[in-house]
Amino acid sequence: MIIAYVLMALLIFVSVGYLLKVLSKASNEAQIDPQTQHERAIQDSILEEEQRGRLSQEERERLLLDLEYENGLKTQLKSRPKAAKPKTLLAIWLTALVFIVLGSTVMYQHLGYSKEVVFHQQLEANRLTPEAVRDFIQYRSRRYDRAADWYYEATDFMSTEDYPLAVTAFEQALKKLPANDEGRITLMAEYAQAIFYAQENQTSPKLEKIVEDILQQEPTQAMVLGLKGVIEFDQKNYLAAVLAWQEAIRYNANSMERLALLSGIKTARELGGISYQTAPAIITDSLLVNLDWDPQEIQWHEQDVLLVYALAKGEKMPIAIQRVMASEADKPILLTNLDALMPTVSLADVENVDLMVKLSNLNEKDLTKGQIIGIKSHVKPNSKQIFVIKLGL
Repeated sequence: MIIAYVLMALLIFVSVGYLLKVLSKASNEAQIDPQTQHERAIQDSILEEEQRGRLSQEERERLLLDLEYENGLKTQLKSRPKAAKPKTLLAIWLTALVFIVLGSTVMYQHLGYSKEVVFHQQLEANRLTPEAVRDFIQYRSRRYDRAADWYYEATDFMSTEDYPLAVTAFEQALKKLPANDEGRITLMAEYAQAIFYAQENQTSPKLEKIVEDILQQEPTQAMVLGLKGVIEFDQKNYLAAVLAWQEAIRYNANSMERLALLSGIKTARELGGISYQTAPAIITDSLLVNLDWDPQEIQWHEQDVLLVYALAKGEKMPIAIQRVMASEADKPILLTNLDALMPTVSLADVENVDLMVKLSNLNEKDLTKGQIIGIKSHVKPNSKQIFVIKLGL
């Protein structure tokens, strides 16, 4: 970019210099100074008149002296400062034009508009690199200093596991976000998670304070409930850890995170000697499902979504259901008694179910209208088996 500006400046200077040279040459060729010729013509005329006898020698000398005096006055007038000639004015105007163009270009670059133009051009041409995106995000956060821009920078640092930098960016976003903004709690939850990772998965008084502040405002925040369990576990408060993690499971439908929480609960129960009478299990019945498909037959699209559900005999509505983006279909899917659509029937109330997988589009108003692409019949809940469902179009 800098090289382009230098080349543009050189081109402007060369063009102006060439134009002035052409104008100067044309002016010199067109200009005729009649002073010398005029003086000689008058002198010749005076001498001719003397030869014809019309002027005496004294009159001739007097006229030549007058002519010499007149030429002296003209020389004095020429030595005085002159008004700018049109050529000089043109040179001044062109020089000003050069500075205006270069000044505007420098200001345009300084204000940053060129960066936004270049970024959108690369975006449209599909030529953006992760480094270019990161540089542009950081440029916008510092230029506009808005909560949204700092948030994008923070999430970008989270994706690259630069957790200390993510913490700093989250703090800037929180400073700029209004206290009553509806997204503040979610932002605080992600900030707490960044602190936890930045501390290498260790707790601290700072993290404890933030977790308590969030749960006072939103007791069902699943991510923060998980951190609450970690804090209690770290302090050997195993019962409190079990209760916090069970609440996190209640409000978090993500299968992988539920499985991790269940593992933590099992460890806390063992270390604390906590019985199911003391803390009843929140998940009493479950099914673990894996999906299998041929990549040559099924190729997922960005908007594809899968409904994985358990259907009991005689029931029209699923008694447990999970919605999974097709991009995450290779991960285990956990159906539990918490995933019931009907308050009266869950996995705890049946002996067998049919597992169904339905493919739909995220933009559809009714996802249940999709295509069934996988079935596994007569499955018993609470089995230690992982049920594999073969998918096919």
